[in-house]
Amino acid sequence: PPRSTQGVSSAASDVYKRQVSTQSTWGFFIAKKVMAEQEKPAFFVYARRLMKNALLNRKQMVIDILHPKRANVSKAELEQKLGERFHCKKECCVVYGLKTKFGGGRTTGFALVYDNEDYRKKFDSIPRLRKLGEKPKKGIARKLRKDIKIKRKKVRGKEKAKQTAASGPKGKKPAKQKFHAQ
Repeated sequence: PPRSTQGVSSAASDVYKRQVSTQSTWGFFIAKKVMAEQEKPAFFVYARRLMKNALLNRKQMVIDILHPKRANVSKAELEQKLGERFHCKKECCVVYGLKTKFGGGRTTGFALVYDNEDYRKKFDSIPRLRKLGEKPKKGIARKLRKDIKIKRKKVRGKEKAKQTAASGPKGKKPAKQKFHAQ
């Protein structure tokens, strides 16, 4: 039942009207629209077991992320937040190994904050650099290697060498030729 809002400040009146509108049939849709207009809900990052690794020019830590109204938080958002906290670019931060706890709302993972971007390119793991596109991918695809292997099994003698040569460089160095002095 609506009550009178006379003698109540306008801010308090607005709050009361919002409460009444959310209780009504259409209030549900209005409340949903208001929530959609807001930014994504906040999340909080806590660093545990922080360690300065002088040999690799980085800080390494275990991070706890609290995100009560979200399913999870993207790595890009976490890297940006860590960059702000440690006063560096987000390109210097690496986040990996995120695991969401059962029930949601909390995630743990690992983070590395390098002193600058050059050190990250020098010391970060090769698979992570490949994933970011900063290191070239491996040579021949696995499927192609297996196909070549199967073809080589089917032939004998000089034909095996031809099959390997047709596939391109395999990564092995060619055998050195022996020259005899006469």
